[in-house]
Amino acid sequence: MASEFSFEKGDTVLVRVREHGTSGDIIAKFEGECVSFSDGAVVGSKQARFKLPFGVMNSVTLQSTEAEFEVINDA
Repeated sequence: MASEFSFEKGDTVLVRVREHGTSGDIIAKFEGECVSFSDGAVVGSKQARFKLPFGVMNSVTLQSTEAEFEVINDA
């Protein structure tokens, strides 16, 4: 588990993307499986990659400050 996140690889997570990262109106909400963690472009900035169950895009990568995360199903 990356220390910035409260979930692990393989967990199904409800992701709420808000206008200002973790505040403001919800602009997107989805459930996705966390498939990996990686270092971001900024040093010390971890990212979580989620496999998406819909659409043309098959995954999305987010930093801990870009959304709210709620574990739905532990791996």
